[in-house]
Amino acid sequence: MPCRPAKLYLSQYQNLTKKLNKENDLKRLYSVAMRVVIVLAVASFIYSCSDDDTTNNPNPTGPDAKSINGTVAFVDNSFVTSGGVYLISAYPSSGWPPTGGPAAYDTISISGSTLSYNYKLVDLNPGDYVVSVGFRKTSGGQSPIMSVYGCDTARFASGSTCFLNPPKKATIGSENQGVEGINMLSWADTTKKVY
Repeated sequence: MPCRPAKLYLSQYQNLTKKLNKENDLKRLYSVAMRVVIVLAVASFIYSCSDDDTTNNPNPTGPDAKSINGTVAFVDNSFVTSGGVYLISAYPSSGWPPTGGPAAYDTISISGSTLSYNYKLVDLNPGDYVVSVGFRKTSGGQSPIMSVYGCDTARFASGSTCFLNPPKKATIGSENQGVEGINMLSWADTTKKVY
C-alpha cells in the first residue's frame, strides 16, 4: 500500500473536524430550540389557567346590571284571588315609607298552592332600595304592604316598627352592579299588612 502524504491526512482530518463541528452546532441549536419550545408550552399552559375573566369567561355570571333578584316565600296561603295583583316593589330608601309609586315593580302570578316565587326588578339606578311585597287593588286606594325586606312579617306578628326604617337594603352599585339573594317572607293575607 502506497504511503499517503501527511498533508492528505491533515486535510481529511480538518474536513472531518469541520463536519463534526457543524453537526455539534446543529445539535446545540436543536437542543436550544427544543428548550425554547418547552418553555413556551409551559408558559402557555400556566397562562391559560389564570383567572382572567375577560379572556376565559366573556359571559360572567351573577345578576344583571341595574337589577334586584330574589325569592318571596309566603308564610300562609290566604291569597286574594280577585280585585288586584300581588307586587314586589323597590322604593328608593330616601323615599321610604312610600308616598308615591315604586322605582320598579314586578307582579307575582299566584298559582295554586305554590308559596315561593322568584322575582326580578329591573332598570334601577345606583343607590339603596327598600324592597316590599304588597297587593295592588284594581279599585285604587292604599295598597297594603305585607312584607318589607329585613323585617319580613315582623309588624303583624310582634308589633315591631322595623318597617319604618328597615335594617337591610338592596343596593345597586355605583357602576350599576345588580344584586341577588334579596329573599323575604311575606303574608299572603292582606289583612296582616305591616304598612
